[in-house]
Amino acid sequence: MVYNTAVMCKDQFSAQRTRFYAIFVLLVSIGFAFSYLYVGIARVTYPYALDFVEEDMLMQAWRVAQHLPVFVPPNADFVPQVYMPLYTWLGGQVLRFVSPAFWPLRLLSFLSTLTTAVLVAGISWQESGRWQTAVTGASVFLAGYRITGGWYDLARVDALFVALSMAGLWATARCHQQKQPQAILAGFLLGLAILTKQNGLVLALVAGIYFWLAIKPLTKWYILGLLGITIIPLVWLEWTTEGWFSYYVIDIAYASPVSPLRIWHTVSRELAGGMGVFVLFLGITAVWQWRAHAWRVRQWLSASPWVLFIPAAVFISVAGRSSEGGNFNNLIPAWAFLSLTPALADSLFFGRRWVWETAVLLQLALTIVNPIPHKPPRYLPTPEMRAAGAQFTELITAVEGPVLIMMHPSYALRAGKEPGVHIQSLWHARQRGQQPLPPDFVERLRSGYYVWIISDESDFFEKDPALLTLLEVYYQPSRRLADNESPPTLSGPIVRPLQLYVPAIQAASSMSP
Repeated sequence: MVYNTAVMCKDQFSAQRTRFYAIFVLLVSIGFAFSYLYVGIARVTYPYALDFVEEDMLMQAWRVAQHLPVFVPPNADFVPQVYMPLYTWLGGQVLRFVSPAFWPLRLLSFLSTLTTAVLVAGISWQESGRWQTAVTGASVFLAGYRITGGWYDLARVDALFVALSMAGLWATARCHQQKQPQAILAGFLLGLAILTKQNGLVLALVAGIYFWLAIKPLTKWYILGLLGITIIPLVWLEWTTEGWFSYYVIDIAYASPVSPLRIWHTVSRELAGGMGVFVLFLGITAVWQWRAHAWRVRQWLSASPWVLFIPAAVFISVAGRSSEGGNFNNLIPAWAFLSLTPALADSLFFGRRWVWETAVLLQLALTIVNPIPHKPPRYLPTPEMRAAGAQFTELITAVEGPVLIMMHPSYALRAGKEPGVHIQSLWHARQRGQQPLPPDFVERLRSGYYVWIISDESDFFEKDPALLTLLEVYYQPSRRLADNESPPTLSGPIVRPLQLYVPAIQAASSMSP
């Protein structure tokens, strides 16, 4: 009797300790998640650029709002980014009713990030049947903000793309119920993902393979939903732009070479290093489930489609990050889908949940001890940045005449002037600086059309030989901007307006007696 009582007390103590540990892991995860939410809200409301690509995304959405064409030949006024159009089209609908600002686009990204967190929670709950696992998975995804470079809330396509991709693949995974509308919905959502970013095509193909292998009768309904949402807008864009649409989203988007060294760096440091715990658990779970289904692929995929979908997301992340110029935003799909691994591991370690709970703590630790190389540990805009942005805007407003701010056209728009072309987009549109500059742009520089040209002196884009030659002949450096009138960015390559140029004729006349 005494022995049984002792055993019961020991079991109760062990159960309490297990519950305490689970609660501790849950609270730590939630704490990480709330730290991102605080940062994300502050960044959404920041009025100036956090990333230089945001500048052109805003210009593109603003053109949508003004009913201006987007996919146009390279010219002195505008060149689009190489992304698919859905994100800026949605942003443009909001900008019809408000002045040009970053917050509508960032809000779209922020809400998309929250949607992905909800999707991770929903999928995790479905896979594990435990709300604690669901909340942990969602919190871990939000906690990955740092190891993916701080891109969740930027005015860029990535957050919306990940949300649509995960929603589409969840709809795909639920098609085991043999419902035709579910298959159409899966194709529809993945089609929207393609219209947001080209990488969605890989996930759509992987979903198609799953349908063909696991639930073949629904394949045609999936294809119907996929083509039904993509074919008409893609054909219309290609026809109305006279081929410029495909030039940007295919020719230019895939012109950047893939570097073997970058592949190794991405896999060894950013994937194995930054996300290694979850990658390991994914491999263990996939092998265990495959073995449980007698090494039969069809049964394995039917029971566990996520062991196919998660590696597909990791693949597009590695491929995107490994291309020249590929940045940390490409890591978001991998991290979002890897956040499902606690739920997949829950059934594998049933009765020993402390194993994957410990893995969660280790993975959260990696988000701190594995910082992004050469990235300053700051994501919150400072009061000094806001003041510098306001001062720079006043500076542009005060000058009479057109101003070309090479990497920051939004400031010209904010100052009531016509924004010029974004130099980074123009550089890419010219096949990475290999093609001539647009004739109208060349003419503007030769004629001294811009009373000011302001350069960040960034590599590649503003140090392009063709551009530098024109500047040296037709413009002269006037002065360098002070820190209090030169707002920096925070994400991606850190740039800030530095050098002010004036027309050579104007400079000469000001020096004459």
